[in-house]
Amino acid sequence: MNAREDSYTVPWKHGAFTIALPGAMCAPVNFRLEDGRLIQPFAIAPWEHDATAEFQELPQLLKKLRGEWVCVPFGMPETRTDLPPAWAPTSQYKGDIGDWFHGPGANARWTVIDLFDGGIELELLYPQTHPIKRLVRKISGSNAGPRLEFELEIHPRQDCFLPIGIHPVFKLPEKQGDAKLSVAGATTVHTYPVDAELGVSKLPHGATFESLETARWADGSSVDLTRHPLDIQTEEIVLVAGANGRATLENYAENYSATVSWNPKDFGSCNLWISNRGRTAYPWNGRFQALGIEPVSAPFDLGCAVANSGAAPLAASNVKTGVQFTAGEKWTTDYAIEVQAL
Repeated sequence: MNAREDSYTVPWKHGAFTIALPGAMCAPVNFRLEDGRLIQPFAIAPWEHDATAEFQELPQLLKKLRGEWVCVPFGMPETRTDLPPAWAPTSQYKGDIGDWFHGPGANARWTVIDLFDGGIELELLYPQTHPIKRLVRKISGSNAGPRLEFELEIHPRQDCFLPIGIHPVFKLPEKQGDAKLSVAGATTVHTYPVDAELGVSKLPHGATFESLETARWADGSSVDLTRHPLDIQTEEIVLVAGANGRATLENYAENYSATVSWNPKDFGSCNLWISNRGRTAYPWNGRFQALGIEPVSAPFDLGCAVANSGAAPLAASNVKTGVQFTAGEKWTTDYAIEVQAL
């Protein structure tokens, strides 16, 4: 294990992973496959080494955007003002969650509390006014194969209902459709109620589809949301309901699959962040192409007020918009990311 500036690199029997202490973001990760290849499946922001004033002003979440991290709470700190009436909450969330997108855990510097053979354990204390007291995050490489195993503890300070999620983001091939996504158990696909990126997004607002394969653009033309990258520049967020705890991205350009597995009782949906070079402002500059495969109990990334309002269109489909936490009672979950040769 080598400490370097703000990160730790941890080797294990089937590879090595790096944890950046700001945000406890996991990447790069080199998975060693049975055929001897090393595969690094995660997206890493191309602006990570920018030395500009603009870069310094970015929120920590964006400065070193990479890999996988946890979001407690999941989503934006303030409600969007352009939501249609069916989605708009009647009041703001009363808890003091601060102004972090995806919560303190995705932005603040974590502390290493244990280093062990093939793994690391970290802790983050939340601000004293936050309804969450602290998070504990444990990551370890499996001795059985190219698989990372994650454990998350959430220690609530107050009774609260919060949207939560985990946020793996995967790189995509350059060639259109050269990767294929499957989300096991999917029953309904919900589209974002407004433009995910104003003037750029092309899916119809607040629509539902029977599957990712049968989606349609706002103009009525068909699109298969299992094949990536898409053939147009866009920025989309969709929520896959009924996901039963397993999603796989097959990368045909590099001949491997990456699978995220989780407990569907903890995360009831799979949020998909489809970033297809659609964001043109700094730091994106039309150069970011990736797919977020994000197990969540949340109403997209619309935040705490929308989660607590029940998000009527999602509630009608029995979509879980958050988790009820009880003061002083630890909440735990575990999940894994595995890479295999095709």
